[in-house]
Amino acid sequence: MEYAKIQSIIVVNIIGESEFYGMLKVLKKYDNILILAFLMLLSVVFVIPLQAQHQIYFGDDMPYHINRIKELATNIAQGNYFPQLYTYNFRETGFLLGIFYPQITLYPFAIASLILKSTVNGVYVGLAFYSFLSMYFMYLVTNKIYRRKDIALISAVIYGFCAYRAIDAFVRFALGEYLAMAFIPLALYGLYAIMFGNEKDWPYLGLGLSFIVLSHVLSTFLCVLIMAVLFLVGFYWMADKKKRLFKMCYAVVLFGASSAIYLVPFLQQQLYQKYDQPSPANLAATAFPLDRIFLVSLSNSFERSGLYSIGLVLLLVIIFGYINFNKLSSFSKLSLVIGSVIFVVSSNIFPWEIMMNTPVKVIQFPFRLSAFASVLLAFTGGELFSRLLPDSKLKKVGTVGIATLVMLGTWYSGTRQFINSPTATTDDNFIDVKVYTGDKDKVYYWYLDQYNTKKAVENFDDIFYHQATIDGKKYSLQKIEAIPDGLKYKDNVLEEKQQVILPISNYKNLHVYQGKKELTHQESKTGMVMIKDTRTGAVTVKYEKSLIDKLSVIVSMITWLGTLVIIILKKFSKKVTDK
Repeated sequence: MEYAKIQSIIVVNIIGESEFYGMLKVLKKYDNILILAFLMLLSVVFVIPLQAQHQIYFGDDMPYHINRIKELATNIAQGNYFPQLYTYNFRETGFLLGIFYPQITLYPFAIASLILKSTVNGVYVGLAFYSFLSMYFMYLVTNKIYRRKDIALISAVIYGFCAYRAIDAFVRFALGEYLAMAFIPLALYGLYAIMFGNEKDWPYLGLGLSFIVLSHVLSTFLCVLIMAVLFLVGFYWMADKKKRLFKMCYAVVLFGASSAIYLVPFLQQQLYQKYDQPSPANLAATAFPLDRIFLVSLSNSFERSGLYSIGLVLLLVIIFGYINFNKLSSFSKLSLVIGSVIFVVSSNIFPWEIMMNTPVKVIQFPFRLSAFASVLLAFTGGELFSRLLPDSKLKKVGTVGIATLVMLGTWYSGTRQFINSPTATTDDNFIDVKVYTGDKDKVYYWYLDQYNTKKAVENFDDIFYHQATIDGKKYSLQKIEAIPDGLKYKDNVLEEKQQVILPISNYKNLHVYQGKKELTHQESKTGMVMIKDTRTGAVTVKYEKSLIDKLSVIVSMITWLGTLVIIILKKFSKKVTDK
């Protein structure tokens, strides 16, 4: 007798035939609810080892993002729900980070911090929330491709607990990239659906790419670059080209409407002033040898080494994927090939030095490609794991269980390795009472040199140390009050002066007031705000949204609400049809 039949008979004999088949019917009826509950549980599990330490471990961008979250939370608490000029943190310099670094996807962190009255716990709630979204979106699109919930669930778990997501969250605290990884599956599936699948799913591309840009600009650039290459390579095999190209155009329009809330103010500033590339890096120097990347993945290392990759499980997916290549579906084969090519390209085998003469140089680190390799290999991994057990009524539950245990085991091992590593113990770790202060040697706390204007950065000390130039002489301002989207300078030395250069970049849409009167201002030679003929009273500099800023907010919000209504109506319509 076949093993599968023996397995089923044993289970039936233990719990009874009617109870067994009754249980299967209940599970099938409520499987969607159970799957959501399972993913929610796993998203909590994802953060527990780190949250239990009651601190946030220092990572490459951790203080920077903590300051962003605290700034957003402080503004929300004061009724300013969409701040753009950051003034409460970042050394009270008047930093227009709300325009230059997407903040929409940061709201769950800020709101959770306010509700829980703890930035640490708020951050871990935010990380868990986006871990759930990452797994749910992966499950959603994988189920559309394979039409099998077991494969979809396995792929979701593989992706949710893959090494690079954990590294982004805990080791590097690369929050923007971590958030973007939640939406990469949507965008990649959207491209596939338009080119070779159900072209009616074109909104996945528009919305997925939109929320990537609303999370992290560099991830958007890489995603567009990868998809452009895939589109050009696959265009020849695309059937019904005209119809599908129209769907692509629809996706582009949806992307623009959904992203307007960020793109319009961002482009407005970029066209007004010149800005340096943030934190430039030599790609040839930050690309590592393939053998080292292979060994780091094999060891499943989560340590802060500057060398990061896809981890052990996804490396095994590559190896066993090619061993079982002929047994895989066409989509799994495609994902395996593209994912493994991206894995290789992230090494110094690829001539990254040539890319330094192209716009690609902005990506800073080739290992960022690991985010995309992780998505693609997780697709293949889901199908590979689904073949572990022989066919039976318990096969699907069994393979999902095995995959979950494997992923939890490798993830937990890497996480404990990180917590116990010497690099995890540092004074820069964040606890709720900590405020990041220091001199310019702590520039990584704020990265104030990134989104100040090019001219202003050449005179960076004036901004950093709050030095105003008053009638040709420099004075360090001491009485600075942060207000929502503005700064109030109260030093008496500013009163009744012929010319004052304030230590804040001359961003577009800044307005200067003294009392209730608006003062005419212009840009100084140092790229900062200059006013003339001051009177008595405090000088206030405020960012005020332009008409086009306000319209962009309305367009994006209408797009999101409209999309949500359409999704709800389709769900309701489907239930009525099913009944």
